[in-house]
Amino acid sequence: MTSSADNLPVGQRLARFLRSPLFPIFMIVFVDVLGFGITIPVLPLYAQNQFGAGPLQITLLQSAYFLAQFFASPQLGRLSDKHGRRPVLLLSQTGTLAAFLISGSAIGLPMLYFARIIDGLTGGNISVAQAYLSDVTEEKNRAQGIGIVNAAFGTGFLFGPAFGALMASQFGPRVPYFIAACISILTISLTYFMLPESLTPERRAALKMRLGAKKKSPLAMFALPGVSLLMFIAFSGQLAFFAFQSIWVLWAEKVMFAGFDPKVGQQAIGGILSIVGFTGVLTQAFLVKPIVRRFGERAMVAGGLLVRSVPWVLMTAAPYLLLIGLAAPLISMGNGLIMPGLMALLTYIVPPDERGYAIGLSESVQGLGRISAPLIAGLLFERVSPGAPLAFAAVVGILSAGVALALWRIPMATPAKQM
Repeated sequence: MTSSADNLPVGQRLARFLRSPLFPIFMIVFVDVLGFGITIPVLPLYAQNQFGAGPLQITLLQSAYFLAQFFASPQLGRLSDKHGRRPVLLLSQTGTLAAFLISGSAIGLPMLYFARIIDGLTGGNISVAQAYLSDVTEEKNRAQGIGIVNAAFGTGFLFGPAFGALMASQFGPRVPYFIAACISILTISLTYFMLPESLTPERRAALKMRLGAKKKSPLAMFALPGVSLLMFIAFSGQLAFFAFQSIWVLWAEKVMFAGFDPKVGQQAIGGILSIVGFTGVLTQAFLVKPIVRRFGERAMVAGGLLVRSVPWVLMTAAPYLLLIGLAAPLISMGNGLIMPGLMALLTYIVPPDERGYAIGLSESVQGLGRISAPLIAGLLFERVSPGAPLAFAAVVGILSAGVALALWRIPMATPAKQM
């Protein structure tokens, strides 16, 4: 059965979306991921060519961001539970803006590290946006609502790498950061003027009293049935993905584009990543909703983990440009299925008043994977072979898909579809 909104013409649905609180949420995540996407093809060469950074220093730039995010995300989630989603979103966006400006004006490698840390400390945009959507969507539409976040993720990833690579190759590596800062200012304005608070004053007051009387530790959250399993899948999924992502530029230059002009290689890398992002948009637009209806969130997560591992196997076994260009979109397709399913399942099994904290905690657990993955990948790249991190990602991804089969044993407050 379809809703009346589903039967509206495309133009009316788009107009309704642009007037709704979902549009600022979309833009918040879009800008956050746009900035991240810009750094993938730009940051390694920026740090190397402008400041003489070596491979380990480059991977540590990524780890510095995720280390700061690891400590900050749960607290930002809890702050959003106590004081509302909107002020925390404004705070995190301001941090993103500052990071763009500092990165673009950096005069030394320490400033790049500082920018990454600032962005990480205030990098709760996505987790708080997910909590906002859990407030304003019905549970039966939770996966589709969170899919909006992932559609923004895919759109940012569509434009970010290609934009960053093109601007950096034509105008220098600083320009993309300043353009991203301008977009960030626009998004802050959208949030300030268009985004209503999703938590009522009465509910925030009740939350403050509850949290003040009894502070729940992360261990207590892990004790809830199913939370540990979801957190493990979130960790291993990020470990696999960022083992790939952190060395993608280095691997592509050394293996796929060896002998090419560096600018051509950089633009080609950005183009491939943009194809990956486009696939993410299509996945969110056309796959998430029917897959949830037909198979449920559990199957969507397990299938996404498996699908995402296929390109890593191919990159390891047959690193040919055409083959990789055709297979790489499966990475984004898998991501587009995994994250909305995981977040929906998490919100089903935690109390409603602790969703912000649970999602923030999930972000930190994922952060552990993001922190360790660049270090592991860098070590494998240098000590074993350029393809070793991809083999590692493939093995971890396939094992995660196997572990995800245990999701069918989790009791759900709102039962996910069984198979």
